[in-house]
Amino acid sequence: MTYSRDTKATSEFTGQSVSTWSEEWRIETEARTVLKMSKEQRDIFFNGRKDENGRSIDRGVIGIRGLKAAEEIKATMERLQAVRSKAK
Repeated sequence: MTYSRDTKATSEFTGQSVSTWSEEWRIETEARTVLKMSKEQRDIFFNGRKDENGRSIDRGVIGIRGLKAAEEIKATMERLQAVRSKAK
């Protein structure tokens, strides 16, 4: 088995090569992953889950990283959808 040590990938936003170790790439791949989720999975991802008594089972992005971070992810998702729709 061979392993690639290539740490570059093509960004959907720019069409340019970016480092897979960069923050830019992390943000883009996070948005891609969330876009693949169902609406229910996204809601859990952003808001977390609660049990029948209203206690938190697990926290979502808003609870862990804050509302601003969740809004930034959503904005990145919208940008990615716009880029994808232009490409068609």
